[in-house]
Amino acid sequence: MILLLDIGNTRIKWASLIGGEFQSGGALRRGDGDVRCVIDALQAKQYGPRRVVVSNVAQDGYREQLQSEVATLWGCQVEFVATSAAAFGVVNGYDEPRSLGVDRWLALIAARQLLDGALCIVDCGTALTVDLLSADGLHLGGMIVPGVSLMQDALLNNTEGLNVLNEWQAGDEMQFMMRNTADAISGGACYTAVALIDRLLSDAQTKLGAEVSLVLTGGDAEMLKPHLQGESLFEPDLVLKGVAMVAGAADQ
Repeated sequence: MILLLDIGNTRIKWASLIGGEFQSGGALRRGDGDVRCVIDALQAKQYGPRRVVVSNVAQDGYREQLQSEVATLWGCQVEFVATSAAAFGVVNGYDEPRSLGVDRWLALIAARQLLDGALCIVDCGTALTVDLLSADGLHLGGMIVPGVSLMQDALLNNTEGLNVLNEWQAGDEMQFMMRNTADAISGGACYTAVALIDRLLSDAQTKLGAEVSLVLTGGDAEMLKPHLQGESLFEPDLVLKGVAMVAGAADQ
C-alpha cells in the first residue's frame, strides 16, 4: 500500500493506492502536534505503507518531523513531490517552473486526467488559487488571492471597531444582505470569491475563444459551487489524485 498525503496550509488530507486503485481517506486540521495526530489516525486504520508520498506546503520543521515519525513507525522514507517543467501531458507555464506551488501543479495534472479541453482549476482553500490550462495542456498561468477565511480575518485583524466575537458565525454558508456584522463579513468574503471565479472564467473563455471547464477543489469549494453562474466539477481529492499519479508512475 502507498500512503498519499496532502499537507496544506489549514488541513492535512490522506488517501491510499492499493493495488493501483485510489482510495479516499480522511482529513484533519493542522495544529500543534498534528503530525502525531495524523500518524495516530492512520494507525487506527491499520495502515502499513511501503511508501509515503507527499504534497507539502508546510515549513521545513514540519517536513522533518514527518520524516522522523514515518521512519520510526514504518521504516520507509517520505517522498516529497516536487513541481516539474512538464509531466502527464501538462507543460508548466511559470517563468521559473519550480516556483509554482506543488499543490497547484498536482491539481493541474490531475484535472487534465479528469477532463479534456481548456480548464480553469480553482482551489478554494486558505488561499484561493486559480490556474488556467489550454486544451493542448499548456499552463497559461494563474492568480492567488486570500481565501474566504483569510478575507474575514483580514477585516477582523485590521479594522477598528469590529467586535463580533460574541456573535461570530461567519463561514458556515453564503447569504444575501446581512443584518449583523459577522454575517456581513462572511457574506462579503463569499461573494468576493464567487465574483472573482465567475469573472475569471468569463475572461478565460473570451481570451481562448473556446469553452473552459471549471474544476473546483479545496475546503470552501462545496460552499461556493452552488452560487457560481455556470456548471463546475467539484473534486475534493484533486491534489491527492495528482500525488497518486506521481506515485503510481514511480512504482511502475
